[in-house]
Amino acid sequence: MFLQILKTILQSNKFLIFLTIITIFLVILAFLIPKESVYSLNTEEINGTINSFKIDGNMLRLDLKAKEKITAFYYFDSEEEKNRIASSIGYGYKVTLEGELAYPEVNSIPNTFNYQKYLYYHNVYLIMNVSKINISSTNNVWQNVKTNIYRYLLRFENSDFLLAFLLGNTSNLELEQIRDNGISHLFAVSGMHISLFALVLRKMLRKFGSKKDLIISLLLIFYAFLVGFTPSVLRSSLLFILISLNSYFELKLSNKRLFLYLFLALLIYNPFYLMDMGFQYSFAICFTFLFLKSSKGYFFNLLKTSLLAFAISLPITAMNFYEINILSVIWNLFFVPYVTFILYPACFIVIFFPFLSAIFSLILEVFNLVNSWCANIKIGVIIIPYIASFIWIIYYFLIALFLKFKQKKYVLLIMTFLLIVKIYPKINLNSFVYFLDVGQGDAAVFISPWQKEVIMIDTGGIMNYNNESWQERKNKISQSETIKTFLNSKGISKIDLLILTHGDYDHMGNAQELVNKLTVRKIMLNKNNFNNLESDLFKKYRNKIVFLYEPVFFKLTMFYNQSKAENNASLIFKINVYSNTFLMMGDASKNEEKELLKENILSDVIKIGHHGSNTSSDKTFLKTVNPKYAIISVGRNNRYNHPSKETLKTLNELNIPYFLTSEKNTLWFKVSKKALKLYTLN
Repeated sequence: MFLQILKTILQSNKFLIFLTIITIFLVILAFLIPKESVYSLNTEEINGTINSFKIDGNMLRLDLKAKEKITAFYYFDSEEEKNRIASSIGYGYKVTLEGELAYPEVNSIPNTFNYQKYLYYHNVYLIMNVSKINISSTNNVWQNVKTNIYRYLLRFENSDFLLAFLLGNTSNLELEQIRDNGISHLFAVSGMHISLFALVLRKMLRKFGSKKDLIISLLLIFYAFLVGFTPSVLRSSLLFILISLNSYFELKLSNKRLFLYLFLALLIYNPFYLMDMGFQYSFAICFTFLFLKSSKGYFFNLLKTSLLAFAISLPITAMNFYEINILSVIWNLFFVPYVTFILYPACFIVIFFPFLSAIFSLILEVFNLVNSWCANIKIGVIIIPYIASFIWIIYYFLIALFLKFKQKKYVLLIMTFLLIVKIYPKINLNSFVYFLDVGQGDAAVFISPWQKEVIMIDTGGIMNYNNESWQERKNKISQSETIKTFLNSKGISKIDLLILTHGDYDHMGNAQELVNKLTVRKIMLNKNNFNNLESDLFKKYRNKIVFLYEPVFFKLTMFYNQSKAENNASLIFKINVYSNTFLMMGDASKNEEKELLKENILSDVIKIGHHGSNTSSDKTFLKTVNPKYAIISVGRNNRYNHPSKETLKTLNELNIPYFLTSEKNTLWFKVSKKALKLYTLN
């Protein structure tokens, strides 16, 4: 009787609509009502259990379950301490942490990764910078099993791949080339892995008859526990279980309806799953495949599947990385079967038969060689600039029409939509000037109307103070990658002129990486003796180096000086943007400023020299420049105590409004023929 009632309810369209309305209401409510931490910032000690942990170089990251979720960071003092903690830490272990609580950092450059939002959507509101840590083991059998599996995998030479494929742990994996090739989905434990896992188990458990699905379901739940119940694994595991229950109890629900119920149930459980990239990829692609009819021939079916998966995941990829690789459709014809039928099964084989490690290494070597070769082919990479998320609804609507009616006109409409998205940022009569927050460094970008010309001044760079090998981190987002992401979000893939004012690391430390990642037509250096950074760049890109340049839209006025000191030899110049002028001072000192008094240095905006140090910003000089705005590019809590009180006092005495990147993050100006308007990210 109960099953009949349940069957009637689940088959009812009214119930499905009701559940959908409830889900939408709860999701909206979750996003509208802000959540705050139960902890005070004054809390100095936290007790909790370890949900997950990551050791990378000299850093330990802990995700804790305490009164609420907390993400904590501890930095090892020595290699001995690192090894000791690495051997004594595990899943579910108890920890007592002492340190300072703080709010996570937001993105300081527009349209780049927002760590605060990321943690918020994972129900983490505060992070802890740990000064003292005490770890004790757990009696939980399942957590100890998970820890022992993790430690066992670490023994292998290629543990980074084993951890990624078997436990979904990609913290030690170099993902940049994998992501560029559009195959990162193969490294997230998801539907493909679960399906293959279930298929193998079905073969192995044939003798168990009707009980085999129950055994498989229990094993899938255990596997989901091992990988941390990620949304994509939950989706694939629970869908298998629901399909099995549907068959066993003869509920006669279609797979599409089961899929929708699962989608709604997971969002009711956690509305913020909607912001998880794995959840987005998993459900978007899987839902589409439910409507896809299988074709004859494995590779033709794989091509059709790859094309559709690419089309469905395109907005998700574009919204997160602002670029797509259309060749990923072709690359997947090799990587999907290679990973599915060779590399992934080899991971299971080698952990049971370690003596086959040499063969596993060879299989990995083939993968790495092909992956590197594909990553070097850039002709398929297309920049998709930032647009509001809701606009992508139009794209999915057109995809739905194509899948329903199979008419070529919808393909044409889809292509037209993407073309409009691609060129939209270029249709702008305004010019934009960005002063990027790159910490204790300089980086500015000048963008002309219609994006016909892009000039970048300096690139920033975070100094590496000769860390030992054990301190080096494998998996960190480079500053150059963040700058590239920002430029891509604006639809920019080409820099016409890169001006490097001088050879200090905080001004050109990211230069080589950026030139490798982007198309840079010309590079301008000063005429002073080159240091190692400048020499390396000159040797590698000699054909791009210039000492004179005539812009197309901007007017560039160079002020030369004869100083031999690195900072004082900075290129100093004025850029005209329509009728407005920007004076860029590099790291020039007061001596160079006095020399400039002979020139026409009246400017609307000045980038203050040497990060506001007291070696620059002479009062007479600033009074002569008479700017409407002063920009100081400076790092938070920097070791040099920039900007100096003396410089700020001078600016205040002259009533010059000044803005620090350390306080306002990235600042930018919208420049039209009639107006100059300042915006700040903070």
